[in-house]
Amino acid sequence: MVSVTVLFVGSSLLASLRRAEREINERYGVAAKIRAHNATLPFAGQQWTSVERDLAASDIVFVIHVTDSENALQIAGALDRYRERHRAVVVINCLRDLMLRTRMGKLDLTGRSTAAAPGVVRRAGAWMASYARGRTKQHNGRSPERYLKYFAHVPAILRIIPARGRLLDSKHYLTLFSYFLQPTPANVRSMLLYAIKHYAAVDGRRIKLDPPETRPVVGIYHPDAPSVFPTFKAYRRWYESRPARPRLDPNRSIGMLLMRTQIVSGACRHYDYLIRAIESEGLPVIPALSTFMDNREACRAFLVNPDDQSPRVGQLLSLTGFSFVGGPAMNDSKAAVQFLKGLNRPFHSVVNLEAQRIEDWIENPIGLNPVQTAMQVAIPEIDGATDPIVFGGAPAAGDQPEPIEERCRRIARRLARWDRLRTAPKADIRLAVVLYCFPPNRGNLGTAADLDVFPSLFDILRRLKMEGYGIDLPAGPDALREMLLDGSRSAGDAPAAIAHRLPADDYYRLCPYVEEIELEWGPAPGRINSRGRDIMIHGVRLGDAFIGVQPTFGYEGDPMRLLMAKGSAPHHGFMGFYTFLREVFRADAVIHFGTHGALEFMPGKQAGLSGRCWPDRLIGDFPNIYVYSVNNPSEGSIAKRRSYAELISYLTPPVENAGLYKELASLKELIAAYRQAADERQREYLFEAIREKAADLHLEPSSEGIDERLPVP
Repeated sequence: MVSVTVLFVGSSLLASLRRAEREINERYGVAAKIRAHNATLPFAGQQWTSVERDLAASDIVFVIHVTDSENALQIAGALDRYRERHRAVVVINCLRDLMLRTRMGKLDLTGRSTAAAPGVVRRAGAWMASYARGRTKQHNGRSPERYLKYFAHVPAILRIIPARGRLLDSKHYLTLFSYFLQPTPANVRSMLLYAIKHYAAVDGRRIKLDPPETRPVVGIYHPDAPSVFPTFKAYRRWYESRPARPRLDPNRSIGMLLMRTQIVSGACRHYDYLIRAIESEGLPVIPALSTFMDNREACRAFLVNPDDQSPRVGQLLSLTGFSFVGGPAMNDSKAAVQFLKGLNRPFHSVVNLEAQRIEDWIENPIGLNPVQTAMQVAIPEIDGATDPIVFGGAPAAGDQPEPIEERCRRIARRLARWDRLRTAPKADIRLAVVLYCFPPNRGNLGTAADLDVFPSLFDILRRLKMEGYGIDLPAGPDALREMLLDGSRSAGDAPAAIAHRLPADDYYRLCPYVEEIELEWGPAPGRINSRGRDIMIHGVRLGDAFIGVQPTFGYEGDPMRLLMAKGSAPHHGFMGFYTFLREVFRADAVIHFGTHGALEFMPGKQAGLSGRCWPDRLIGDFPNIYVYSVNNPSEGSIAKRRSYAELISYLTPPVENAGLYKELASLKELIAAYRQAADERQREYLFEAIREKAADLHLEPSSEGIDERLPVP
């Protein structure tokens, strides 16, 4: 038996490796055992024990794309320990310490051999190591694009290297690398067979190998097409010739960036489902193959018109899961931001589970593990990406990624909503603006950190009206505030005017999650934001704009309780509010106004939300535009990851709060205590204390009386 261990990163190789093992044994009778280990996450515990056991028993070892320093250190040590056992060690696109363990016959990069590696092998290995180390896009004046072209010429270089003498093993390495560059299932099989033929103790005369299959470095893919299209013109001709398909409108088309290795290897069922889900929403697609290093090349080739540099797409959706410029090992965010600013289109980046099985993600209360959160969420955020929704991954019993169908449909519907915002007449768009009131009483209406809410909101509404949106503009900021506080439309302890009464029967019909909420809060409509059998929706309608007041947490004394809860849920009033926005008012987008609200702190995973997470259920398909303080990036990240928010930053005031002094400070504390008091006897006591303190400070009440000067909860 020939034992081969393959250590790799990502989700595109496993299916091809397992298929190769079957075909090698069936067609060639080699009796090969291919042991594959995914090195995306650091090996630990029993997993490393299994890896080391396989390395100790291997004839041939492949190490591919390992850029994690912890794994590299462990693997390098094991390769040294079992050096005498291994007939060949083939290292490709790894850190330098691993690249130097490459050893095949007389080719020995460890330095223990007297034979020097030829220049082409040394240069290839040095660049792979420097790239894996995460250097900048320019390495000694040489760019990744130049090396892509360089590696594309490897087959031609092979023809001039003699097939004998001291260069023979170098030629073998470059041949293996040529198979790897085009990781089709056939090439993966041939790569393994080539190593077995030349370095395992088998009769290689019976093994006949095909030359490496070639695939385009970039192109446009579609699951219904017979092949990858080399040009946009060829793709458009095919795409628009199909019946009942929309034309590739540059204002509506969705530009998609796909990992080339997934397409070449055939591990693309998750891509196929998402493409078709987007098309089912009436949106045309341009799915471009991208290298894992730099997405700009594919964008320039297929998503930008070369004649005038105008975008061919209305939105950009990355399925690569890595930084826009730099791939998995580095991030040139400055270059990414510069390019994306020029493109000037919404940029979304969704997540394929590269380092988790689907079942692990579903069961994990955190959601994405730290490595995936850093690589596939945090780094794309630096580039400006939004909507980090999980769309695919390998199941526990599978060997290649599968679509998570409900998540794919969520992504498609959200893209369709953003498309409507971009393309529909402004007079047809309805906007919901959400304000906060915390602690919940009328005196705190319009709460937001470092933001003068009503003047700011009025200016935005005025600008929207000027641009053609159907806004019934009030006379000014004070008039807007008074409309929300209008006592003739509110009653009792309501924090604002009542804009709508949502009957419990309608709520049951419109919201699919009522039964789950009842397990926590009892029968609808509950006790919060309710009256009789109705849920109270607080706010005011201004034409095609609704200014609403977000309901309370429900646990005002412990605002983090819901975030940390595993089996909890928002109360009926909270869910009823967003149900009203979606099903009754039928908003096209939601604008959360100021730092910050409660939606993004509702129970669910921390990152990579599922359809069972309450922030995902609440925001649904709404484009979420969040006006957020620039000085709070940590909680802003929570809003982006848990409510798919597009943050619009505002600066904090450029002045310090002078504050109050002596007795005036005491008076302020009394007024604050009065506003938050719930007990009537305590309020009466505080009211008298306020009256006495005001008299001591010679603050005489107006003719209307102090009773009407104090906002009453």
